[in-house]
Amino acid sequence: MSSTATEGYIRTFNRFELKYLVHYSQARELMRSMAPYVRTDANAGPGGYYKIASRYYDSADLRCYWEKVNGERFRRKVRLRTYGDSPTEAFLEIKQRTNLSVQKRRSLHDLEALEQQMRLMQCGAYGAEDESVMDEVCNLVNRYRLEPKVIISYNRAAFFDLYRRDLRITFDRNIKCKTLGLDLRQTGFGGKFVVPPTMLILEVKFNEVVPRWLCSCLNNLDLKVERVSKYCLGVERMGLEQF
Repeated sequence: MSSTATEGYIRTFNRFELKYLVHYSQARELMRSMAPYVRTDANAGPGGYYKIASRYYDSADLRCYWEKVNGERFRRKVRLRTYGDSPTEAFLEIKQRTNLSVQKRRSLHDLEALEQQMRLMQCGAYGAEDESVMDEVCNLVNRYRLEPKVIISYNRAAFFDLYRRDLRITFDRNIKCKTLGLDLRQTGFGGKFVVPPTMLILEVKFNEVVPRWLCSCLNNLDLKVERVSKYCLGVERMGLEQF
């Protein structure tokens, strides 16, 4: 998205998510079986994937992490998300879960300006105005003393149903985490693998029901829904929850 479209860009999602941990051979078979029913995300690169990096914020006692681990029915996470290897813009996001429903609110900003605003928030020197997502993040940062904890990066292949606009299927591979050098402006992201490199995280996102053809594809591979969180896996991989 161009910088001219950045100002005032706010979007809200409200949907359900199913997550699976799959081997690359299962992912390949699933992509093959669902090919007649889907189209590829237009943002995909030559290999069918695009780069995502997210910097997650949490309190000193890892409030967001423990809310997920303990299965709290209402919980929120704050993150900054970029796309590509040399990003100049970033989404400021609040991901919220209420029972089984997931809501995501996000707004697009110039990355340099957003980094400065986040630093000011952490110092208590910034008061958000006239932007609902920024205002809510500012309140959360100050209430819980949120600070950067980890960057999670990965390559994503995304697909949409040919006829239903609400269905999105994503495959995330090469999922890595890092706790040092948490600068989203850098080119490329290293770190430790969150899951073995032969494994991918599959997510099915929808508004109402999963179509019959996708249920059949998933059942044929005997896939089971898992409570998997990239952020929590990253925290555990780096041993942050032990302090």
